[in-house]
Amino acid sequence: MKKRYLIALTGVLSFGLAMVLPTVQRRAATSHIWRLAESAAALPAKPVVPTFAQADRVIGRNFGKRVYLFHGLPGLDGYWQSPDRQALVDALQEDGSQVVVVRLPRARQAFYADGGAAYCQAFSTWFSAFERSISQRYGAAKEYTVGISYGGYHAMLAAQDPTVDGWAAISPVTDLSRLDEFRWQSNSRCQPSTPSIAAKPGLMVYGRHDKRVGSDLLVAAAARIEGGGNQRFEAADFDAKGHGLSAEMVAKVEQWYGLQQPVS
Repeated sequence: MKKRYLIALTGVLSFGLAMVLPTVQRRAATSHIWRLAESAAALPAKPVVPTFAQADRVIGRNFGKRVYLFHGLPGLDGYWQSPDRQALVDALQEDGSQVVVVRLPRARQAFYADGGAAYCQAFSTWFSAFERSISQRYGAAKEYTVGISYGGYHAMLAAQDPTVDGWAAISPVTDLSRLDEFRWQSNSRCQPSTPSIAAKPGLMVYGRHDKRVGSDLLVAAAARIEGGGNQRFEAADFDAKGHGLSAEMVAKVEQWYGLQQPVS
Protein backbone atom coordinates (compact mmCIF):
# COMPACT_ATOMS: atom_id res chain seq x y z
CA MET A 1 0.00 0.00 0.00
CA LYS A 2 2.78 2.40 0.93
CA LYS A 3 4.64 1.79 -2.33
CA ARG A 4 1.48 2.26 -4.39
CA TYR A 5 0.83 5.55 -2.62
CA LEU A 6 4.36 6.77 -3.30
CA ILE A 7 4.19 5.78 -6.95
CA ALA A 8 0.86 7.54 -7.35
CA LEU A 9 2.16 10.65 -5.59
CA THR A 10 5.26 10.65 -7.76
CA GLY A 11 3.13 10.40 -10.88
CA VAL A 12 1.01 13.36 -9.81
CA LEU A 13 4.04 15.51 -9.01
CA SER A 14 5.76 14.57 -12.26
CA PHE A 15 2.65 15.48 -14.25
CA GLY A 16 2.44 18.81 -12.42
CA LEU A 17 6.04 19.57 -13.28
CA ALA A 18 5.39 18.73 -16.91
CA MET A 19 2.83 21.50 -17.00
CA VAL A 20 4.95 24.29 -15.55
CA LEU A 21 8.65 23.68 -16.24
CA PRO A 22 10.74 23.87 -19.42
CA THR A 23 11.84 20.53 -20.88
CA VAL A 24 15.37 20.35 -19.40
CA GLN A 25 14.30 21.46 -15.93
CA ARG A 26 11.29 19.15 -16.09
CA ARG A 27 13.46 16.11 -16.80
CA ALA A 28 15.83 16.93 -13.95
CA ALA A 29 13.04 17.57 -11.46
CA THR A 30 11.11 14.44 -12.48
CA SER A 31 14.26 12.32 -12.11
CA HIS A 32 14.84 13.84 -8.68
CA ILE A 33 11.31 12.99 -7.52
CA TRP A 34 11.43 9.42 -8.83
CA ARG A 35 14.75 8.79 -7.06
CA LEU A 36 13.41 10.10 -3.77
CA ALA A 37 10.33 7.90 -4.12
CA GLU A 38 12.54 4.90 -4.84
CA SER A 39 14.47 5.49 -1.62
CA ALA A 40 11.33 6.02 0.46
CA ALA A 41 9.60 2.97 -1.00
CA ALA A 42 12.40 0.76 0.31
CA LEU A 43 11.51 1.62 3.93
CA PRO A 44 11.40 -0.22 6.19
CA ALA A 45 13.60 -3.05 4.98
CA LYS A 46 15.82 -5.76 6.35
CA PRO A 47 19.44 -5.67 5.20
CA VAL A 48 20.13 -7.72 2.08
CA VAL A 49 23.61 -9.16 1.64
CA PRO A 50 24.78 -8.75 -1.97
CA THR A 51 26.23 -11.40 -4.23
CA PHE A 52 29.43 -10.25 -5.87
CA ALA A 53 30.58 -11.45 -9.29
CA GLN A 54 33.98 -12.06 -10.78
CA ALA A 55 35.66 -9.58 -13.11
CA ASP A 56 33.64 -8.48 -16.11
CA ARG A 57 36.86 -8.59 -18.11
CA VAL A 58 40.62 -8.24 -17.75
CA ILE A 59 42.31 -5.94 -20.26
CA GLY A 60 45.97 -6.24 -21.17
CA ARG A 61 48.94 -8.24 -19.91
CA ASN A 62 50.65 -7.96 -16.55
CA PHE A 63 53.69 -5.70 -16.86
CA GLY A 64 53.97 -5.08 -13.14
CA LYS A 65 51.01 -2.74 -12.52
CA ARG A 66 47.36 -3.68 -12.16
CA VAL A 67 44.32 -1.50 -11.59
CA TYR A 68 40.90 -2.59 -10.36
CA LEU A 69 38.36 -0.32 -12.04
CA PHE A 70 35.02 0.31 -10.30
CA HIS A 71 32.01 1.70 -12.16
CA GLY A 72 29.38 4.10 -10.85
CA LEU A 73 25.57 4.00 -10.84
CA PRO A 74 23.30 2.61 -12.13
CA GLY A 75 25.43 -0.36 -13.20
CA LEU A 76 28.25 -1.66 -15.38
CA ASP A 77 26.39 -2.27 -18.65
CA GLY A 78 27.39 0.49 -21.03
CA TYR A 79 29.08 2.50 -18.29
CA TRP A 80 32.57 2.65 -19.81
CA GLN A 81 31.34 3.25 -23.37
CA SER A 82 30.88 7.02 -23.05
CA PRO A 83 33.82 8.96 -24.56
CA ASP A 84 34.90 10.58 -21.27
CA ARG A 85 34.98 7.32 -19.33
CA GLN A 86 36.56 5.41 -22.21
CA ALA A 87 39.30 8.05 -22.15
CA LEU A 88 40.04 7.05 -18.56
CA VAL A 89 40.27 3.36 -19.47
CA ASP A 90 42.55 4.22 -22.40
CA ALA A 91 44.78 6.38 -20.18
CA LEU A 92 45.25 3.53 -17.70
CA GLN A 93 46.02 1.07 -20.49
CA GLU A 94 48.51 3.40 -22.15
CA ASP A 95 50.53 3.35 -18.94
CA GLY A 96 51.10 -0.34 -19.58
CA SER A 97 48.76 -1.40 -16.84
CA GLN A 98 46.58 -4.45 -16.67
CA VAL A 99 43.00 -3.28 -16.11
CA VAL A 100 40.53 -5.44 -14.18
CA VAL A 101 37.01 -4.20 -14.91
CA VAL A 102 34.95 -4.99 -11.82
CA ARG A 103 31.22 -5.66 -11.94
CA LEU A 104 29.52 -4.51 -8.74
CA PRO A 105 26.08 -5.85 -7.84
CA ARG A 106 23.33 -3.48 -8.92
CA ALA A 107 22.89 -1.10 -6.01
CA ARG A 108 19.83 -1.66 -3.82
CA GLN A 109 18.54 0.44 -0.93
CA ALA A 110 18.26 -2.73 1.17
CA PHE A 111 22.05 -3.11 1.06
CA TYR A 112 22.24 -0.13 3.42
CA ALA A 113 19.23 -0.70 5.66
CA ASP A 114 21.63 -1.34 8.57
CA GLY A 115 24.01 1.48 7.70
CA GLY A 116 25.85 -0.80 5.31
CA ALA A 117 27.48 -3.00 7.98
CA ALA A 118 26.59 -6.31 6.32
CA TYR A 119 27.44 -4.92 2.88
CA CYS A 120 30.86 -3.73 4.00
CA GLN A 121 31.75 -7.08 5.51
CA ALA A 122 30.59 -8.93 2.39
CA PHE A 123 32.53 -6.59 0.10
CA SER A 124 35.73 -6.86 2.14
CA THR A 125 35.56 -10.66 2.20
CA TRP A 126 34.79 -10.85 -1.51
CA PHE A 127 37.50 -8.41 -2.64
CA SER A 128 40.18 -10.16 -0.62
CA ALA A 129 39.34 -13.50 -2.26
CA PHE A 130 38.92 -11.86 -5.67
CA GLU A 131 42.32 -10.18 -5.48
CA ARG A 132 43.97 -13.48 -4.56
CA SER A 133 42.38 -15.23 -7.54
CA ILE A 134 43.49 -12.48 -9.94
CA SER A 135 47.06 -12.48 -8.58
CA GLN A 136 47.30 -16.26 -8.76
CA ARG A 137 46.09 -16.26 -12.34
CA TYR A 138 48.00 -13.27 -13.74
CA GLY A 139 50.98 -12.97 -11.40
CA ALA A 140 52.26 -10.46 -8.86
CA ALA A 141 51.94 -6.74 -9.53
CA LYS A 142 51.63 -3.40 -7.81
CA GLU A 143 47.89 -3.06 -7.40
CA TYR A 144 45.72 0.05 -7.41
CA THR A 145 42.02 0.76 -7.20
CA VAL A 146 40.31 3.44 -9.29
CA GLY A 147 36.63 4.33 -9.48
CA ILE A 148 34.10 7.01 -10.34
CA SER A 149 31.29 8.19 -8.03
CA TYR A 150 29.74 5.07 -6.42
CA GLY A 151 32.74 3.25 -7.88
CA GLY A 152 35.07 5.79 -6.27
CA TYR A 153 33.51 4.90 -2.93
CA HIS A 154 34.26 1.23 -3.62
CA ALA A 155 37.79 2.03 -4.77
CA MET A 156 38.38 3.56 -1.33
CA LEU A 157 36.77 0.60 0.44
CA ALA A 158 38.94 -1.83 -1.56
CA ALA A 159 42.05 0.22 -0.78
CA GLN A 160 41.73 -0.92 2.82
CA ASP A 161 42.88 -4.37 1.71
CA PRO A 162 46.57 -4.90 2.61
CA THR A 163 47.38 -6.04 -0.93
CA VAL A 164 46.37 -2.72 -2.50
CA ASP A 165 49.24 -0.28 -2.99
CA GLY A 166 47.29 2.89 -3.80
CA TRP A 167 43.97 4.32 -4.90
CA ALA A 168 42.31 7.07 -6.93
CA ALA A 169 38.72 8.17 -6.39
CA ILE A 170 36.97 10.39 -8.91
CA SER A 171 34.05 12.37 -7.43
CA PRO A 172 33.47 9.58 -4.91
CA VAL A 173 30.31 9.11 -2.90
CA THR A 174 31.16 9.72 0.75
CA ASP A 175 27.67 10.06 2.22
CA LEU A 176 25.23 7.76 0.44
CA SER A 177 22.21 9.67 1.74
CA ARG A 178 23.29 12.65 -0.38
CA LEU A 179 22.09 10.69 -3.41
CA ASP A 180 18.36 11.05 -4.04
CA GLU A 181 17.82 7.30 -4.51
CA PHE A 182 19.42 6.60 -1.12
CA ARG A 183 18.07 9.62 0.77
CA TRP A 184 16.55 7.48 3.54
CA GLN A 185 19.44 4.99 3.70
CA SER A 186 22.91 5.35 5.16
CA ASN A 187 26.45 4.06 4.78
CA SER A 188 27.38 5.27 8.27
CA ARG A 189 28.62 1.76 9.13
CA CYS A 190 30.40 1.24 5.82
CA GLN A 191 33.01 3.96 5.57
CA PRO A 192 36.60 3.69 4.33
CA SER A 193 39.00 3.71 7.27
CA THR A 194 40.86 7.00 7.07
CA PRO A 195 44.05 5.70 8.77
CA SER A 196 44.09 2.67 6.46
CA ILE A 197 43.75 4.46 3.13
CA ALA A 198 45.75 7.47 4.30
CA ALA A 199 48.79 5.23 4.72
CA LYS A 200 48.92 4.64 0.95
CA PRO A 201 49.39 6.83 -2.11
CA GLY A 202 45.97 8.26 -2.89
CA LEU A 203 44.27 10.74 -5.17
CA MET A 204 40.86 12.38 -5.01
CA VAL A 205 39.63 14.51 -7.90
CA TYR A 206 36.25 16.19 -8.13
CA GLY A 207 34.30 19.09 -9.59
CA ARG A 208 33.82 22.26 -7.55
CA HIS A 209 30.13 22.42 -8.45
CA ASP A 210 29.20 18.77 -7.88
CA LYS A 211 25.75 18.67 -6.26
CA ARG A 212 25.23 14.96 -6.87
CA VAL A 213 27.73 13.73 -4.26
CA GLY A 214 28.39 17.12 -2.68
CA SER A 215 31.67 18.92 -3.33
CA ASP A 216 31.49 20.18 0.27
CA LEU A 217 31.61 16.58 1.50
CA LEU A 218 34.60 15.83 -0.72
CA VAL A 219 36.49 18.85 0.61
CA ALA A 220 35.83 17.57 4.16
CA ALA A 221 36.86 14.00 3.28
CA ALA A 222 40.10 15.20 1.70
CA ALA A 223 40.84 17.30 4.79
CA ARG A 224 40.40 14.27 7.05
CA ILE A 225 42.85 12.23 4.98
CA GLU A 226 45.35 15.08 4.80
CA GLY A 227 44.96 15.56 8.55
CA GLY A 228 46.45 12.13 9.06
CA GLY A 229 49.79 13.48 7.90
CA ASN A 230 49.91 11.47 4.69
CA GLN A 231 52.37 13.13 2.34
CA ARG A 232 51.41 10.74 -0.48
CA PHE A 233 47.79 11.89 -0.75
CA GLU A 234 46.68 14.54 -3.19
CA ALA A 235 43.31 16.19 -3.74
CA ALA A 236 42.49 18.27 -6.81
CA ASP A 237 39.31 20.12 -7.70
CA PHE A 238 38.28 21.23 -11.18
CA ASP A 239 35.77 23.53 -12.77
CA ALA A 240 33.87 20.57 -14.20
CA LYS A 241 30.20 20.61 -15.10
CA GLY A 242 28.09 19.07 -12.34
CA HIS A 243 28.98 15.45 -11.62
CA GLY A 244 30.69 15.01 -14.97
CA LEU A 245 34.14 13.69 -15.79
CA SER A 246 36.23 16.34 -17.54
CA ALA A 247 39.31 15.84 -19.70
CA GLU A 248 41.34 17.68 -17.04
CA MET A 249 40.23 15.20 -14.39
CA VAL A 250 41.21 12.25 -16.59
CA ALA A 251 44.59 13.88 -17.26
CA LYS A 252 45.19 14.30 -13.53
CA VAL A 253 44.45 10.64 -12.83
CA GLU A 254 46.69 9.63 -15.73
CA GLN A 255 49.53 11.78 -14.40
CA TRP A 256 49.16 10.43 -10.86
CA TYR A 257 48.94 6.83 -11.98
CA GLY A 258 51.94 7.22 -14.24
CA LEU A 259 54.05 8.14 -11.21
CA GLN A 260 53.20 4.89 -9.42
CA GLN A 261 55.93 2.33 -9.85
CA PRO A 262 55.43 -1.26 -11.10
CA VAL A 263 56.50 -4.25 -9.08
CA SER A 264 60.26 -4.72 -9.15
